[in-house]
Parts: sequence; structure tokens; C-alpha cells
Amino acid sequence: MSSADVAAAAGTTPASREGAMDPRVELGRDQILEDAEAWTLPGTSLSRRAQIYGVAARVASRYAPLGIPRLGQDRRRAIVLRADERGAEDLHRTAVHLRGGFLKLGQFVSARPDLLPEPYVRELSKLQDRVPPAPSAVIRRTIEADVGLVSELFESFDDHSASAASLAQVHQATLAGGTKVAVKVQYPRVRELLPNEARDTTRILDLVSHLVRGVDLPTIARALERNLLNEIDYEQEADFIEAFQHNFASEADIEIPGVHRSMSAGRVLVMDWVEGENLARALAAAPQEEKEDALKVLVDAYLKQILVDGLLHADPHPGNFLWQSDKRRLGMVDFGACERLAEPTRLALRELYQAGMELDMDRIGEALHELGFRTRSGEVEGLVAFASLFTFDSEDQTTREDNWNRLVAAARENPLVKIPDELIMLGRVLIVQTGLVGRIEPRWRMDDLVAARLEEEPA
Repeated sequence: MSSADVAAAAGTTPASREGAMDPRVELGRDQILEDAEAWTLPGTSLSRRAQIYGVAARVASRYAPLGIPRLGQDRRRAIVLRADERGAEDLHRTAVHLRGGFLKLGQFVSARPDLLPEPYVRELSKLQDRVPPAPSAVIRRTIEADVGLVSELFESFDDHSASAASLAQVHQATLAGGTKVAVKVQYPRVRELLPNEARDTTRILDLVSHLVRGVDLPTIARALERNLLNEIDYEQEADFIEAFQHNFASEADIEIPGVHRSMSAGRVLVMDWVEGENLARALAAAPQEEKEDALKVLVDAYLKQILVDGLLHADPHPGNFLWQSDKRRLGMVDFGACERLAEPTRLALRELYQAGMELDMDRIGEALHELGFRTRSGEVEGLVAFASLFTFDSEDQTTREDNWNRLVAAARENPLVKIPDELIMLGRVLIVQTGLVGRIEPRWRMDDLVAARLEEEPA
């Protein structure tokens, strides 16, 4: 991330930070410290639980009239539309207020247009925007409680956060000798509150699963709970980073940060600073050729993860990928949500992609059925609609976006009602990438990338 990106993320520019006093100073040091002491995730454990269950009950109650006998189709559609719109607003408002795990849940489902009605996807997508950061005094206090004095650990420490998310935020710092590092600091009370909130979310989704037809909510809930708990385990995240470093050691177009274990403990994880621009912004501003290059690097990196390594970076948020335009290289960050694929699953996925390379849609449908996927219709043929997640006809430039739109429509008309647990997060990755491919329409061939990766075996 460049200094300009860091400044933009923090809401300042380098010039304003060097040439003008931080406006918070006008409040006085005592007021700043008072604000920092008061900053925390809102509410007690019980009050947060009440708010989560309350909003779930409110959203579900709006669909209750659908149970009225002999309800006309026009009336039914009006009820659903109003319930969708109001429910989406309620969930967004509650997620913004509570932050933490509930906001993380909203971010996850907003990236899956195949799971929720469009009003929910549209409203919850707003949660992908930058979250207001915690005061720097809160961050410094956390570092000093878990690792040591900031002044002794770092030669310099930027109090303006480089990025802020639902569970943690990142600051740039410099080590003695000039090495730039990213300091990821978990918010206070996250470890206290998140396990119960993750379990509550699972219970709620289990309870309403009989009301929401066509979505395997129990499986999704279990995967979400597992990944939320993984995201607060920084020792495990450090292990994942080092595994990715090993897997991508020979890949010149991918940069994985190093971990500074001696400076990482508890709620603090220190990594090498990775330069680059947020991938979404890079794709929006770059010329077509560069867009195609960036997308190729991203897709190929995931093919390696799926087909060769069996270790998946399962959070395809654009802020987790930093495009280095001058080097045509992609930096990958934030390894809290990673998924290990069992060896039989990895091998089955290789078979899927082989069938996709041969454009054998029926074979893909059968393979998905063997893996345990089921659509509402229960027919193997219903899985063929999802074949485009594993291939696309690279000779037909005009139909990729149409294929993507058909995929989403098919997913809503005959949705997946059973998904293997370990492939929930893979589905999120594939949905996001398929959408990118449909919009950018690259001229490189997917089957060339797949064929090259199918020739590899794990190192």
C-alpha cells in the first residue's frame, strides 16, 4: 500500500498530516484520553445478544403473513418485497451499530448474491466500506498490554490507521533499521464477545432455516462460526501466512508478507508491509490490458490454492489484494479466514476443473452431486447451472456477463439447498471471481491457466 493510499484510507493526505496539526489536538489531551477510554464495542454481552435476537425476530416476523391460506400471488410478492427492503435496512443498521461479528456476518453474505434476495445484497454491500477506526490511544494500549511499549518496539508508529475493519485495524510502523511493517491490532472485547455472538448467529440461522427456503442456512452458519473464531486467532493466522509463503515462494507475481513472530502476541500481529493499491480501485482506473493482467494473476493464484495447495485464502475482499502496477504483481494480505481442503476434496475439485476445461457441463453437474451439492429440485441437472463457476467459454467474449447473470438467476430459481461444509468459503471465492471475469471480459484463456495448474502437484 502506498503512502497516498494509507493517507486516503485514514482520511488525510501526507501534506495535511505533516503541515497541519491533528484537529483532535484542539480537544486537548485530556479529552482525547477520555474518548479513548470510552471507546469500545457497544453494549454488554447480554444487551448485544438481545439486539441480535431482536433484529432477527423483527426481520422474520415480516414474512409471517406469507403463511395465510389462499394468499394471492400479487399480495405475496408485495409482502416479500416490503419484507426484503425493511429487513435489509434493519440488518444494516444493527451491524453498523454493533460492529464485531455481526458486521462481519453482513460483509460475508453481501458477497454472495446467490444466497440472499437483491435488497439484502444491495444494502449489506455498504458494510464493505471502511469502518470508522478506533482511537490510536486504544490501539497503543492494546499493543502495550499484549507485547510491549510501542516506543521500544518501533522506531516510528503511525497513529492514523491504514485500514479499519470489523474486528481489527492496521497501522504502519517502522522497525529499527527502516523496515516497514503492518501492525494488526484486534479491538478490545472482540475475544470476549465474538464466540457467543458467533454461536448466537448459528442458532438464529438454524431457527429460521425452515422459513428461508432454498438456502442451506445451517451449513452456512457452521462455516461462518468456524471462520469468525479463526479470525481472532492470530497465532493460527501467522501459521497460515507462513504456509502461503512456502506455497508461493516460486511465484514471482505474488507477494506474501513475512511474519515478525517475536513482536506478535495475543491481539497483535506484526507483518512486513506490502505495497500496492486496493484491487477494486486498481481495476476501476487501469486500462483494459492491465485489468486483464491483474485478474489473470488473481485467478491463477486461486487456481493454485484450489488445485495444487489445498489451502484457500477465503476472504476475497478487494482490500485484501494490493495491485503493484509497476511490477504487475499482486500482494495478498489478511490471512485470518483461510480454509484447508481435505485431500479427497482437492482431488475431486481437480476432476471438476478437468471437466470444465473440456466444457463437459453434465460431468460437472455429476461431480458436484458426488461432492454433496444439492439443489432445491434434487435433480443432478439442476447443478449444471453452477458449471460456469468452474469454467467459461473463452471463445465467446459476448456471453460472459450473460452467463454470470444467468448463474445468479438460476441460483435463486433452483438454489443450492445442501453445500459441503468445507466448500462454503470456496463458493464465496468463486462467485466473486466469476463476477469479475464477467465484467472485465479478459482475452486470456481460462483453460490455459487450468491446464498448467493441473500439471502441478503439491511441493
